[in-house]
Amino acid sequence: MKILDDVEIVDNLPAIYIKSLNAIVIGDLHLGFEGIAAEQGVFIPKIQFEEEMEIMNKIIKEKKNEKIILLGDIKHEFSETTYHEFKEVRDFLNFLKANFKQVILIKGNHDNFIFYLTKKLKVELYDDLCIGNYFFSHGHKDIDLKSISAENIIIAHEHPAIALFDEIGGKEIVKCFLIGKVKEKNVIILPAFSSLSYGTEVNIVEEFLSPFLEKIKDKIDDFEAIGIDKDVGILRFGKIKNLPKR
Repeated sequence: MKILDDVEIVDNLPAIYIKSLNAIVIGDLHLGFEGIAAEQGVFIPKIQFEEEMEIMNKIIKEKKNEKIILLGDIKHEFSETTYHEFKEVRDFLNFLKANFKQVILIKGNHDNFIFYLTKKLKVELYDDLCIGNYFFSHGHKDIDLKSISAENIIIAHEHPAIALFDEIGGKEIVKCFLIGKVKEKNVIILPAFSSLSYGTEVNIVEEFLSPFLEKIKDKIDDFEAIGIDKDVGILRFGKIKNLPKR
């Protein structure tokens, strides 16, 4: 599904394809989540890595492309990498290198100590990056739009989702893309690639995680939310301001 002339959502998956760059873009993988949770006494079946690999295989099958851009938080732990997390990140990056000519990682706030692994695997690592008419950043830092010549801003970090409510008070969470315009620039916020991370319920949230989104929060109500569900497909929710708050 096209969301801009040059950008489309890949099937009903948490990924976009940029035609002019021949690139797939994803963000917020949070590999190693279950292992870190177990260290904190919360035991979750270790299924995320297999699920993310399955999604990546679907993306590769759907779109033939040269490069993949990871918009940060490929790992979950803030501090030094545990063995379980290291193995998942290493195996995932090796898989990407075997299937893409170019692998680019934009550093997120969880990606401390990732430099040693990316250097060893020859994966490109940036704090943020401008390619063609696109500016890529994880989203955990503010963005000065005046200093960016690119017309398209793409971030992750927020893990946007829509909260849906039924008549008896039940709630369902649907991951979504956010697409809008700020000062004549297109802004796209990606949902989390992680199957265990849903994040910010943008139709009811009072404060955004991203300082950039918090700065432009008066514009967010006019952003369009496009949900993704592996069973239902793509869901066009329309503008956030028209969605129920409760």
